[in-house]
Amino acid sequence: MSNFGDDFQERGLYEDAMRRHVCARCIDFGEDRVCHSVDPAGCALFRYLPQLVSIAQQIQASKVEPYVQAVRARICMDCRNQSAGKCGLRDTVDCGLDRYLPLALDAIEEVQARVN
Repeated sequence: MSNFGDDFQERGLYEDAMRRHVCARCIDFGEDRVCHSVDPAGCALFRYLPQLVSIAQQIQASKVEPYVQAVRARICMDCRNQSAGKCGLRDTVDCGLDRYLPLALDAIEEVQARVN
């Protein structure tokens, strides 16, 4: 089990993998190669990357549901976009973390295979 700070050691590797696996397929990533996420704080995948990596390391399940539950319990609860259990971005499918979680997990798995 790992607890990462804002500058965990492999952050660059994880960010690169996210760009390849997620950004390349994201509807908010423009032809100008800039993220146009409607999230005022920027893409949640990158904002909560250390927590997401920690969740992936701890769960290691074959189905996505345990990851979704862990993200809701451990990330969404601290996200400023959520209030009283409701998230306007998630409800309108505008949360990158919620929308692209399976692709993000693939990216994390790729990095973990390289560093372990």
